[in-house]
Amino acid sequence: MTKKVLNSEEIKEFIDKYKQYELTPPSDYIAHYFKVNGATISIFNTGTITIQGNNLEDFSKYLDEKEASSFNDINYDNYNTIGADEVGTGDSFGPIVCASVFVEVDKVSYLKSLGVRDSKELSDDKILTIAPKIINNFKHQVSICRNEVYNDNIDRINLNAMKAKLHNSNIIKLTSKVDYDYVCLDQFSSIENYYSYLGSNAFKNIKFETKGESKSIAVASSSIIARYYLIKEFERLNKIYGYILPKGSGEPAQEMIERIKLDGKHDILYHIAKLNFKNFK
Repeated sequence: MTKKVLNSEEIKEFIDKYKQYELTPPSDYIAHYFKVNGATISIFNTGTITIQGNNLEDFSKYLDEKEASSFNDINYDNYNTIGADEVGTGDSFGPIVCASVFVEVDKVSYLKSLGVRDSKELSDDKILTIAPKIINNFKHQVSICRNEVYNDNIDRINLNAMKAKLHNSNIIKLTSKVDYDYVCLDQFSSIENYYSYLGSNAFKNIKFETKGESKSIAVASSSIIARYYLIKEFERLNKIYGYILPKGSGEPAQEMIERIKLDGKHDILYHIAKLNFKNFK
């Protein structure tokens, strides 16, 4: 928890900025009470502000200089970090795969020697070479949302909520097994929405990073593992249903959809595709 005394101008500025998040104070000693993006803020009648919870860096302006300076950009590769990322969300065919990987500081150089970076920059062949080495040498968790589950739930839960639940499950399991410094998630929604999707089940103290693969080798490693399992899922579906399913959602995917329909196998789409995609409208 952080604590600082604000002057009247600072209090007014804070209230104006976060008024939409203001709630009824739980005590007569608290003049203003807010819940913002996983953090709870109390401004007492004395002018003291207390901030506790997650994402305190969002309020660095209202913290002591020492506290605020601690929220500079983090070099995650200098810490024992759990990275989390997902793949498959933009593909008409195949599942969604979320992965989390724990990378200790002394293992970073090994991953760099393998050529670990954002999985989108690597070919499938390279993924198939690198990923097993990560899987066999690093603690990790993987969750796969197959098409049947996706199609059964997408009408009542949006895609970001699905991803949040998969990541939350992975992170809770992995953090129980390792001694970590940070959990870094490649950000796909606002922080407030992420935690609202999960409610009281949410794992707290996550660092949300846009383009997380470029900021943490742990996140890059998780994207590689997720991509590996996605490739394997496509291979499984191809073998079961007798089609070479294309990745992505562009023209090749549209052509495959039409081919499957022409073959009179429309029913298999439930098992291999995301039926809410515009390809199917």
